[in-house]
Amino acid sequence: FINHGAFGGVCRPAHAEAAKWREHCELQPLTFLDRQLFPQLVRVVREMAGFLRCRPQDLVFLPNATTGLNTVIQGCGLKAGDALYMLDIGYGSVKKMAAAACEGAEVVYGHVEFPISGPDAIVDVVRANMPPNTRLAVFDAVTSNTAVVLPVRELVALCRERGVAVLIDAAHGLGQLDMDLEGLGADYVVTNCHKWFCAPRGSALMWVAPQHQAIRPLIVSHGWGAGFASNFAWDGCRDYAPFLGTSAALRMWRALGVARCRQYCRDLLAHAVQLLSGAWGTGTLVDPGTLCGFMALVQLPEGLAAGQPATSADAKYIQDLLHHAHRIECPVKCIQGQLYVRISCFVYNVLPDYQKLADAVLEIQKRCHADKAQAQQ
Repeated sequence: FINHGAFGGVCRPAHAEAAKWREHCELQPLTFLDRQLFPQLVRVVREMAGFLRCRPQDLVFLPNATTGLNTVIQGCGLKAGDALYMLDIGYGSVKKMAAAACEGAEVVYGHVEFPISGPDAIVDVVRANMPPNTRLAVFDAVTSNTAVVLPVRELVALCRERGVAVLIDAAHGLGQLDMDLEGLGADYVVTNCHKWFCAPRGSALMWVAPQHQAIRPLIVSHGWGAGFASNFAWDGCRDYAPFLGTSAALRMWRALGVARCRQYCRDLLAHAVQLLSGAWGTGTLVDPGTLCGFMALVQLPEGLAAGQPATSADAKYIQDLLHHAHRIECPVKCIQGQLYVRISCFVYNVLPDYQKLADAVLEIQKRCHADKAQAQQ
């Protein structure tokens, strides 16, 4: 399994902690929800605020990053004549959110052409084509499809110079990156807890700068009107166990050593990229040393696509072959007409995982060549 970036994986301590809280709640739901839950939520928010280097009063739990992104994009006051700016390598669902929210405003995409020389090239794209009427800019901390770590600090600084509010989609950020929310200087940051942080699914965080905390939640319920934290904490009856289970994930990372785990993943990525590119005679989409965290795109060898340029249908075919014929879970991407695998490297992965992928792809390539030769007879 070399696709941790898809949906993450809940660590055992966090899974057990969430299950414990669910069981405790059902012993006497009213006692838990009315009398015990709030101080526990405050405790976990404070713990996560310490880890993310921000004030706890600026941080709220949400069920997923998608909820936070919708909250900000729908609630930032876009109107006719305004622009929402994002890069065309941004996440697909965020493009749909932008289109749905900008009925009177326009969505402007900055085009990123690969290969890119480094982080400065991305900043140059934004500097060159972010229009003067931009009201909100949305940037990924780590892009999903292309696995590029964006220079968010520099992008935020550029937007600050132009008076543009910034939303950082850090769905892949928490755990993978060293995050300093206050130091970043953005207006809004959303991040999933269930991906690289290994907390229970259904847990995410949204940080909002104090000057924007009048933003309205998507669901208004009893918490509305009592302040930022209350507006988002009490939005109807829900399962709070994933939020509380995040505390156990944080304890696990501190016990393992956050810096030690990150170094392991980055070192493994470097070795995995070297192994795969050497076996296939290919390269990477971007330089892993400067533009990648725990994921990278490695180009597949020639001859796997039905034709040229390759298509998303070719990518799906190879990905399904890897899964069904070789029991390897690894996404295949089609970028600018070329096929790549997006490998994830996490604490449970070892280098032989990627050797198995290398061998499987060469076997698929041999099969594709044989099928094409037979078809030409």
